[in-house]
Amino acid sequence: MFKIEIYIDKLIKEAERISNEHQLVSKLIDIAFEKIGQSAGQVLDFESQVSAIGRMLKAWYAREYTGLSKQAVISLVASLIYVVNPLDFIPDFIPVIGRLDDKLVLGYLIKKMNSEIQKFMAWEELQNENS
Repeated sequence: MFKIEIYIDKLIKEAERISNEHQLVSKLIDIAFEKIGQSAGQVLDFESQVSAIGRMLKAWYAREYTGLSKQAVISLVASLIYVVNPLDFIPDFIPVIGRLDDKLVLGYLIKKMNSEIQKFMAWEELQNENS
């Protein structure tokens, strides 16, 4: 296996391990989105989708939103683990390019989960209209 495949396998195993731990995932969401917020100006083009991911996971864990499969949750958690890890493929402390890989992971996640994100945002809008 290539190094990237080994790393992805580790991410998925870690995500599977903690995906049932609501408090751990909640803390992971908070840390990831704090980190994302630090470079929000650079991700404005998909900022609404990135923030929707956090709301979607929190709503899923609160059992308010049931439109996600367990596999989708594991993918989301694995991506957040990657974003939070400061020593990933391009360490975050390297100026300018240090967070590039995090943005690429988020961009890929949004591309792959776009329909899930759009469904959640529509569900969320309906909830707001009904309240």
